[in-house]
Amino acid sequence: MKIPALAAAAVLLLPAAPGSVFSQENEAPAAPTTGAPPDPFGNLETPVSAKPYEFEVDRDRGSLSLAAKDGQYAEGSHFANWNWTLNAKRWGRYFVKIRYTSTTSKIGVQLKVGETVLKSYAPRSGGHLDHQQHTLTIGYAYLDRPGEYPVMLLTGDKSNGPLFFLKAVEFTPAPESDEFGQSIDGTIELHAKNATTFAENMRFEPKPEKNCLGFWTQPDDWAEWTVDVTTPGKFKVDLVQGCGDGNGGSEVALMVNDQTVKFKVEETGGFQSWKNRDLGVVELPHSGEHRIALKPLNLAGKAVMDVQKIVLTPVKS
Repeated sequence: MKIPALAAAAVLLLPAAPGSVFSQENEAPAAPTTGAPPDPFGNLETPVSAKPYEFEVDRDRGSLSLAAKDGQYAEGSHFANWNWTLNAKRWGRYFVKIRYTSTTSKIGVQLKVGETVLKSYAPRSGGHLDHQQHTLTIGYAYLDRPGEYPVMLLTGDKSNGPLFFLKAVEFTPAPESDEFGQSIDGTIELHAKNATTFAENMRFEPKPEKNCLGFWTQPDDWAEWTVDVTTPGKFKVDLVQGCGDGNGGSEVALMVNDQTVKFKVEETGGFQSWKNRDLGVVELPHSGEHRIALKPLNLAGKAVMDVQKIVLTPVKS
């Protein structure tokens, strides 16, 4: 069958349909794609950081350090070992860390404090300069009494150079229980056992009749809670405190990020005679991590107070 000349000319003048043979023959080749592939996490927002406290706090308070130079080092056929005696001023839970430099890929480390044994691998730090020191958290240790504890660290053989240099074993305060978040009804309960006690004497007292922060005899001791907030807003703050006769009047700062509420401790007839204190309203303006602290500003008696918990209850607008 023959196509008339006019019809053939009309076909040639029509625009080519996408994907047709004509369009493929006449289209310019597509430019190659350049640049990095799309970021699959590009739509994630950067978490908002909590604002710092109004008052300066000492985050090294209550920490213990065993310098390598103060330990007894001995080489072995397969392992080297270090030995110290740790003198703990108070009982409590601690993060156990080692600080070192290393140019080997990894080295096994095993630390024993009292009856607790912790194991890990120390990765390469990259060099032996001061700025190349690395701190590795091995785990937790619970010291159940004040006093002396034997500490032993096992490492790979010949781990006192030239590839691996231990600097120190460090114990830093840790909360008695893991971090927790906001309840489904919006309430936030900060129990004594959830606090990190940056303290030389103040500590969590686990006895059922106490279940509190006690032994608060030094005004430089302070406590901090970290909480993950899912529903931000304004919250009414209640403090459950106790204080023996003749020991009231210490001024304390409740710090909620950059907000500060000052109050004076009230006598309750006994350190475990609990009283609920309404400390006002604070705001947690965004979701994510927030920090809340109790810091004494002075000491009026023999001890600041005992604290059982802080409760933040949402304020309905």
